[in-house]
Amino acid sequence: MMQHSSLNADFAILLSQREAIIKTRFARWFDGSKGDPKVRRKLLSGVRAMLTDLQRRSEWIEALAVALDNSEGLSVSMSANRLRAAPCSNCLAVATIVPGWGFGWRSVLKSEEVHEILSLFMHYARQYIHRSDVTKVLMAVWEMDGRILHPFASSLISQRYGVIEPAPSRDEALSRALESAKAAWGPATEKIRVMKSDWLARNTLDPFIHQAIFHFLRAEDLRRKEYYIEATVAFDCVVELLGSFLVRRKGLDHSKSRHWVCQELGLSSDQSELANYVCFIRNEHGAHAGGWRWWDQSELLCAGDMGEISAMVSAALAAGADAEPTMRIIEPNPEDCAAWFLENFETLWDAVWFERLGSAPIDPIVRRA
Repeated sequence: MMQHSSLNADFAILLSQREAIIKTRFARWFDGSKGDPKVRRKLLSGVRAMLTDLQRRSEWIEALAVALDNSEGLSVSMSANRLRAAPCSNCLAVATIVPGWGFGWRSVLKSEEVHEILSLFMHYARQYIHRSDVTKVLMAVWEMDGRILHPFASSLISQRYGVIEPAPSRDEALSRALESAKAAWGPATEKIRVMKSDWLARNTLDPFIHQAIFHFLRAEDLRRKEYYIEATVAFDCVVELLGSFLVRRKGLDHSKSRHWVCQELGLSSDQSELANYVCFIRNEHGAHAGGWRWWDQSELLCAGDMGEISAMVSAALAAGADAEPTMRIIEPNPEDCAAWFLENFETLWDAVWFERLGSAPIDPIVRRA
C-alpha cells in the first residue's frame, strides 16, 4: 500500500483491485497484434503510470463544441447534465463536457510507442463520453421532426481546462463553449424554441443503449433511401441489443427470443409478433444469400410495413432506456471520473478499442471528436 501513499485512499484501493485486469487486457491485445516484445514491458509500465495519473487529472476537463452537419434550420435549444445545444447561423451547435483524458500525456508516458497507444486509447475513452451525450440530441431531434443527424461534425472547437487555467463550473464551461461556437459559426437569426425530450435524461453511457441508438438511426437512414431489407436488418439489431441488455442486466444465462424482449419491455402482442417477423426477414433474406424472388424482396416482405416496424423498434428502444435505471451498472453522471474510469474500463475497452481486429494494427490517424 505504500506505493499508493500519494493517492486518495479510496482511489488507491480501487486501483489495487483493477490494475491487474486493465494490464491483462492491454497485454492480451498487444500480444495478439504481434507488437514488438521489447515494447510490451514499457507498455505495462505505462499503463501503471497512466492509471496513477488519473487522479491528478480530477479537475481537468475539456469542453467540446461541434457543429452538427445537415442541421440547418434547427432553431432549438436543449440541455442535459453534461451538454447544451443551441442554434448558430446555419447549424445546431452541441457543447459537451468530457474528462481531460485526451491531452497532456507526454510528461507521463516517455516512450513514443507507449504514448501513441495509451494516449489514443484515452482519446477514444473521452470520445465515447462525448458521443454518448451527443446521441441524446440526435434522438431528440429525430423525435421532433424525423431529421437524421450524425455525431461526427466538420467543425469542432475544444477548450481545455486544468493544466494552466483552472476549470470553471460545468455550467460556465458549457456556456463558454456555446459562446465560442456562436462567435465562430455565427449567431442564430430565428426565434429559438426550448426543446424538451425524455432522451435528455436517459443514460446513453450504457453501451447497449448507445449502440442501439446507432443502429436505430442507421435503420431510419436506410429506410429513407428505400434500402428496406437493409433497414430491417438494422432495426432487428436494435431489438437484439435490447435483448442482450436485458439478459446481461438481469443475470440470465442465455439470450431470449424477440417476442420475450418485447414482452419484457411492455410492448403489445402485435408488436412482439412483428419483432419476430423482422428477425425472420433478417435471418432468411438480409444476413445471408438466400431466399426467393430476390429482386422483389423489399416490396414483398417489408416495404409496406416499414412505418409499423419503425414505430415498434422506437417504442422498444425508449422502453429499454427507461428501464435502465432499475438495472443500472454504469453511473451516468460521475463525480469522480478517475474512479469511474477504473470501474468501467472493460466497457470502454469493448466499445472503443481494436482487439477484435485480431492482428490488424491500430490506425493512429483516426482522432475525430
